[in-house]
Formats: sequence, structure tokens, C-alpha cells
Amino acid sequence: MTRISKLNKIDSPSRQSNSSFYVAIISILILRLCSYFMLSEDVAVTQALKVFMRLATTGWVLILLSGISVRGQLRITSEFSLSPVLYSAYLLLGIASLLWTSSVNDSVLHLLMDMETLLFSYVFIRMIVTKNHFLPENSIRLSKAITISVFLICSTFVLGMIVNPEKFYRFTHGGEEARLGGFIINPNELGMLIVIGIATALIELKHAFNKWSKWVMMALLLYALVLTGSRSSMAGLLIIVMFFATQSKTMRMRVLITTCLLCATPIVILQLFVKQGDVNEVMNMTGRIPFWRDLITINFPKEPILGYGYMRIDYSDKFESINSYTGAMTHNTFLQVLIGLGLVGLFLVLSQVAATIHAMSVSKDKDKRRLCIALFIPVMINSFTEFGVFGETNYGIMMYLFIVFTLTIKPVGQFLRIKHSDATGNDTILRPSVIT
Repeated sequence: MTRISKLNKIDSPSRQSNSSFYVAIISILILRLCSYFMLSEDVAVTQALKVFMRLATTGWVLILLSGISVRGQLRITSEFSLSPVLYSAYLLLGIASLLWTSSVNDSVLHLLMDMETLLFSYVFIRMIVTKNHFLPENSIRLSKAITISVFLICSTFVLGMIVNPEKFYRFTHGGEEARLGGFIINPNELGMLIVIGIATALIELKHAFNKWSKWVMMALLLYALVLTGSRSSMAGLLIIVMFFATQSKTMRMRVLITTCLLCATPIVILQLFVKQGDVNEVMNMTGRIPFWRDLITINFPKEPILGYGYMRIDYSDKFESINSYTGAMTHNTFLQVLIGLGLVGLFLVLSQVAATIHAMSVSKDKDKRRLCIALFIPVMINSFTEFGVFGETNYGIMMYLFIVFTLTIKPVGQFLRIKHSDATGNDTILRPSVIT
């Protein structure tokens, strides 16, 4: 009997079933995503819930990881180390900005949240890599876990809009338009999450094409996406669908995806161009373009090299635009970095994104590449109009870090401790064996 089979035989009584592990993963993702919501109108209660849920999910992942690691020590290497190194450099620049930030307390708060997200994302992906390496016959698909998690969250929102529309709807345009998300979450952020769910569901069709449940999930997610009224998310959906249509190897799948694209196009055109007949609103991106123009022409020249500090865009808490609204964030992740950390920060994040794109393009693992692209497209599109992957803390940052660590964490071997029971029934540890 081989060393691996001996080890599996010894560990089989304590092996966690695949279904229960999926339940744990999905529960962690749901709790983690909900930790970015406004769960209470009381600010103190909301902050307490967010801290508790984020620390609890990180702790839960560490417990699961330690349980898997009982099988042996997994040696990890970074296949494309430049991407996480540059992201770490970005955070280090943020820490250095505490020397000149316009608000130390605000910058420290955002730094702590982003570093905790970095830790969670790393241990979460490492946990999945470890589980799949030791138990390849019961491997975990991140795409499946994300699909089910997003579907359950969006189902709650759809049900909530029926039971309590005032809480789950956000009224805009003078109360004439209702958008799903309400007080709980920005509709555009919810739209991004929904597109991620649809993208991962499309990946799952490869594993379960004949199961109608995936199509039901996508139908509900698409319905919820329309209710958010998110134009950027609708555009992201079109790009995602076109990508999967080109990647499909079967004519049946191409026809189905192309049909979905054709059906969705009129809805997208309606949302993007003739929504309430206000073309000017679309052209200036709901006041964003004049706001960005004022930021670049007024605030950027004051602090062009190192900026105003991590997640700061002005000397005060909000920037008072001359031609647009007053805002505390830029609604563009790259502009947020430019104003907050200057040209130095912008160079770092552009280099980091380029390194991540390069890692995706040269990855030999097709399934890994498809998953990363499916996550990358919606979070990056969201980054041009909302908080983004380098903006204020949101689950888009977490999804982006999932991409980074999915591409970079690679198992290169495992060190197995082989147990042997003697005549007295006592276990002894034989010398470690390296399996590569």
C-alpha cells in the first residue's frame, strides 16, 4: 500500500464530507458579504456587526485550514509573485501616508479594514488550495460557492422588496425611480455582486449543464440586476456573456449564450441610453465627469506626488465640487488613488493591475483563468464608477484579492507524517516523506 493510501486510510474516519465543507464555505462567504452591508440604522451597531462578522469569518477559515493541515504541511509557492508584492507595496505606501495624511484616524481605519481583507482573502484561497491538494477527489470549486452565496443573498433582497420595499428599495430621481439595494447597499455595488454571481454560474454550466437549477439561479439574478438599475453592471454583464460565448466549445452552449445576449441587449440599451429620457445624465455619468474634472483641476495640483493620504481626497472630509455634487470619494478607483496617494500611488496600482492581467493571460490552468476573468471583468468595470478595487472598503476588493491569490498560490509538494501502530496499540511517527 502506498504512503498516500495509508494516510487516507488513517484519516478516513475524521474526513469532513464534501457537502458539509461546501456548507461551511458558503456560510463564510454569505457572512463575509453581509459584513459590507448597512445592517442597522444605528452607526455604532453597524460598525460592531461589521467588525464581529469579519473577524468571525477570518477565524472560521483559520480553524478550517488548521483542520485540513493535520494531514501534513503543504509547501506553498507564489507562481506570479509580482502581483501580491505590488499590492503589498500599495498598502505600505498607505501606511507611509500616515505621516502626511489629512486625517490619521480615517486613513488608519481604512488601512486596518483593507489589511484584514487581505488576510482573509489569503487564508480563504489557501484553505481551498490545501483542501483540493490533499483531497483532489473531493475538490472544492470556488465558482460553485460564489454562485450559491450570491444567489441566496439576492433571493433575500428580492423577497425583501416584497415584504419591506422601503428598506430594500432606494428611490432616486426625485422618488420616481426605485432601485433594489435600498438603505442596505448601494445598488451599483449590488449590481456588481449579481454580475459576479451570473459569471460564476456560467462557469458552473460546464460542470452541470443539464441541471435546470443553474438556469433558475441566473434568471433570478438577472431579474434582480434589472431591479438595481445599475448601468455599469448591465454593461459588465454584456461583456461577460460575450466572453463566455467566445470561450464555449459546443454549438449548443454558444446558441444559448448568444440568445441570452440578444434578449438582454434591449434591456441594457433601455437602462443605458433612454432611462427616463435623460441622455445628458448618461453622458456625464450622473454628474461624475464634472466631479472628476474638478478633482483633477483643483485638488490634484495641490498634492500631485504623494496625495492627501490613504483614502483621502481633500484636506477636509468632503470635496466641494464647483460643477457637481459634494463627495467624500471619487467614484473611480484609479482617481481615488491618484488624489489619495498621488502619482506614486497611481503608478503602483497600475503596475499591480498589469501584473495581475499578465498572470491571467499566461496561466496554463484554463479553469483558473476562466474563474479569474469572470471575477475581474465586473469588479474592474465597477472600479470605474464606484468604490473599486483600490477604493473604500467593499467586497469588490475581496473578490479582486481572490483573483490575486488564486493566480499566485500554488502547491509544490506535501510533507506527510506517516503513523504506525505497534503491538501495544501506540502510534509512532515515522520519518517525513515528501510527495512532489
